Amino acid sequence: MPKAFSIPHDSGGRRTPPNPPPTRKTGLSMSDFQYQGPLEDDPVTTIASGLREKRLRFTKKIPNDHDSDICSPRDRRSALAVFDEAIETIGEDNRLEVTTEADYKIRVILGITKAQPSASVFQNKQQLAPIDPQYAEPRIEWHDDPYSYHSTWRLQHWRKDGWPDSFPERAIQKERTMQGEPRSWKDQDWAEPGGLS
Repeated sequence: MPKAFSIPHDSGGRRTPPNPPPTRKTGLSMSDFQYQGPLEDDPVTTIASGLREKRLRFTKKIPNDHDSDICSPRDRRSALAVFDEAIETIGEDNRLEVTTEADYKIRVILGITKAQPSASVFQNKQQLAPIDPQYAEPRIEWHDDPYSYHSTWRLQHWRKDGWPDSFPERAIQKERTMQGEPRSWKDQDWAEPGGLS
């Protein structure tokens, strides 16, 4: 431990000067400037570091590329948002729940796991924010919806039906009765009844 300077004090009207600084050691190596003990005694810090490492490995493996056949930029952005929120939210009392939930949500976003509209990843009663409805089955793939007509329609109708605080049953029923391919929905008059008014 470095020697501390003595603080000048008043002893009967006289001030004593501080001790001179120590002579700097020479011949040191980088290890002399690095703490050698364990850095992560705290389980929360260890888990947060693990999440940061997973996030970094994900960003290095998956570029933000519109031509990617593994992960669209939209899905990449959503997965990174879940990583970031989990890292920020994790605490001593919720570390297991946050990591489990983040893993599940990221797997759904990336299409590794399927999730029905009633799945917990779309509910507001979790540790993390719900993910977008476009990932609910039937999943809206980016290559089928490049201008986001279908995903925007679903999001707006789910919200109108009370999502994420309640299950959007009417919006799901309405989507099931839509005519034509979702790609053609852009041609609909959205101001009409049944549109996005």
